[in-house]
Amino acid sequence: MKFRRRLLGLLQLCAALGAAFNPRVALAYEHPLSEDVVREAYFVGQDVKNVSKFFAQYTQGLPVPPDGPYVAEIALSTPYAQVVEVSARHSVGYSDLQAAEDYGKRGDFIAVRVKVLFTPTYTGRPVDFWRDFSVGLVQKERHMAATSVDSQPIYASNVSGGNWVVGANMSLRFSVVGVESSLVQVEVVPPEGPTVHATFDLKHLR
Repeated sequence: MKFRRRLLGLLQLCAALGAAFNPRVALAYEHPLSEDVVREAYFVGQDVKNVSKFFAQYTQGLPVPPDGPYVAEIALSTPYAQVVEVSARHSVGYSDLQAAEDYGKRGDFIAVRVKVLFTPTYTGRPVDFWRDFSVGLVQKERHMAATSVDSQPIYASNVSGGNWVVGANMSLRFSVVGVESSLVQVEVVPPEGPTVHATFDLKHLR
């Protein structure tokens, strides 16, 4: 019995990895997630050797602007990717049944993380400087506002133990209602400097 369970788990893991990393096999963004899809995402998160490759699809680094704050990184997380993230954080003692239960409690939404750093032309701001930024989703000329916005400051420190704010990681949630399986942009409008866009293709991202 134990052998059969291990074999079934191995087969499920192979199927999940094949779907996650092969664009010809992988399905597009979807919601709500079925039990089988949640189980698939759980196994992707448990594969510690390859899960970073999965997350790389959902994160984009951006160039330093000539002036204004530096929007260094934008990451988008679908309901599927969120199951993978939670599973990856619980590599020991976490089951596919728990992943399904957590998904049910969490519900469906799109999460966006925006990493903003100070620059020589944009520095010395208060801790809540991120409130001056506008972040939204754009799809087929439709602009969508976040349902919630939060942020965590990014600190730098020196050998004497001093620390200071050098930026922030903004965390936003968007409703899945109306978001289609096609190109979607995360638009970041800073108080100074150029507007920044990061495009994600939901036809190829789970």
